[in-house]
Amino acid sequence: MNPVDPTISVIIPLYNGGRFIAQALDSVFAQSLPPTEVIVVDDGSTDDGPEIVARYAAQHSLVLLRKANGGQSSARNFGISHSQGRLIALLDQDDIWYPDHLEELSRPFFEDTYRTLGWTYSNLDEITEDNRLRIRAALSVSPGQHPKTKLDKCLRQDMFVLPSAAMISRAAFDAVGGFDEDLCGYEDDDLFVRLFVAGYRNVYIKKPLAQWRVYGTSSSYTPRMARSRMLYARKLLRSFPDEPAFARFYSRDIIAPRFLGQVVDATRVALRLGDPEIIDACMEDISFLERYISPTRKSHLVRKELLITAVIPLYNGAPFIREALQSILEQTLPPDEIIVVDDGSTDTGPDIVAEMAKQHPIRLLRKENGGQSAARNLGVKHAHGDLIAFLDQDDAWYPNHLAELIKPFLETRAVELGWSYSNLDETNERGEMITRGFLNPLMDMHPKRDLASCLKQDMFILPSASLIARRAFLSIGGFDERLSGYEDDDLFLRMFLAGFDNVYIPESLSMWRIYQSSSSYTPRMAVSRAIYADKLISQFPNDRDRSRYYVRDLIAPRFFRHMATELRKATLKGTKDQQVTALANLTSITRHLRFQRRVLLQLLFLPAMHVPPLARLIMRYRATLYNAVRLIF
Repeated sequence: MNPVDPTISVIIPLYNGGRFIAQALDSVFAQSLPPTEVIVVDDGSTDDGPEIVARYAAQHSLVLLRKANGGQSSARNFGISHSQGRLIALLDQDDIWYPDHLEELSRPFFEDTYRTLGWTYSNLDEITEDNRLRIRAALSVSPGQHPKTKLDKCLRQDMFVLPSAAMISRAAFDAVGGFDEDLCGYEDDDLFVRLFVAGYRNVYIKKPLAQWRVYGTSSSYTPRMARSRMLYARKLLRSFPDEPAFARFYSRDIIAPRFLGQVVDATRVALRLGDPEIIDACMEDISFLERYISPTRKSHLVRKELLITAVIPLYNGAPFIREALQSILEQTLPPDEIIVVDDGSTDTGPDIVAEMAKQHPIRLLRKENGGQSAARNLGVKHAHGDLIAFLDQDDAWYPNHLAELIKPFLETRAVELGWSYSNLDETNERGEMITRGFLNPLMDMHPKRDLASCLKQDMFILPSASLIARRAFLSIGGFDERLSGYEDDDLFLRMFLAGFDNVYIPESLSMWRIYQSSSSYTPRMAVSRAIYADKLISQFPNDRDRSRYYVRDLIAPRFFRHMATELRKATLKGTKDQQVTALANLTSITRHLRFQRRVLLQLLFLPAMHVPPLARLIMRYRATLYNAVRLIF
């Protein structure tokens, strides 16, 4: 390099940059070491930017070139192809150079005895749209290594070599083929990685020599950038395949994890904006990258950046739905997606949701009434989260609900985690506390560790108090839509049987509202209970050879107690049809009890229930029924 004639060409790509181009050009013409030439490439602007540049060209040595819009990479290559300098200094239209920028960056080239110096670059200051300083010496607080000395460091994270803060040897630039014009984002990373791999050295100057303008509508935040990111990721994955023989796993351990985290962040933005096309593209990109990290099933989720979808089934829930949604919006770890499924409501509940959706990213789906199971399944069908957080319309979460329930999913586990769940507080219809730590006095095992404990009594895993892996949920087919009661027991039992692990958190993380008209007390629940009992009896028959009597000793006694209580309600307050159904259910379950109990019930208790006056007399006194059941069991 001739120190007397450094021949520096300044290249500025211009696209609708009328707001800032004058500041950029002023910083060029204020350099302590003036450039040899200044070239501005108008990349098909539709604003007054080219006219501003033309006015500068009338007073300064400046060349304005014009071309059809093709992106920043194309514009830079076009400008460089028309330049003469042995050093290339790039400047984006909205950035600014300090006066000593060119002088400082060109100095190391004078000392390049072996001519292997490919580029120099400096620290920079980050500024806002209106020129206010945001970060002094921004690269000093970035995670990147400077200067670039190791390939894995160049691949593991963004290079943080900004064109506006760099000077490039023309010979090196030409040798690697310039900017990749397929990229409209990450084209700078791509160029400098190729320069590094080609063997060119780099020099880093710690002093900030440029101002980097970052704002909401800058190119870093566009969908075009998101598409270019994946083009670049795929290019790196092709260029640096894993080499197991040399224990080098660039793709698996470095490239794919790097871009996976960025794509998940982009997905979160797309979910907030509600753009289905971008969301679908992001989900495809996530699946693509995860295959590089884990081509086969693992016992834990591939990444730590997990997406959460909250799903609320809504049916005539106007009195409570605002509180439920507010509890989601107040989470210390907010969900990435909120879906409310209106299951054919006839009240103002959907209107309340629609009103809140104007201010918050809430998606309202509508369907004909089909029950809570069908509504939840539809919500999951439209969900994009790795984890599903169900919330019933009349329940509410404490602020740390999601933050605590997600923790087990972030741990490496020997067995894949299907769900985490917590204790809960019971409240009444007015939201007043009834029982704090509702699960504490219950004689039930938490977490679930054996089939017997899942069958002998209600599971007491409430959807509103759980966080479920979407993969586990889908693998077992979701909720059984025949059930509008016990669908939660059925779901968690099937996940347990499928081999998924579970974690219990003893802290109360949600409020469970129980009142007379809630779903737990409806005739629909009684019908669903009978369906579920028949399902369990069919699925777990008695096995005399192994002395396992699931039906006789676990399932039948459990449901007999519930059905006896249901018969009492029907006898005292129900319709004739409800009484007939309740008695038929109790009679059916009785056939599966132990011989002595079955005979006693069939000879004494059940015949009495067929005589209405006698049935009402027996059922009117709770102590009578309680003592009879205790005597039998």
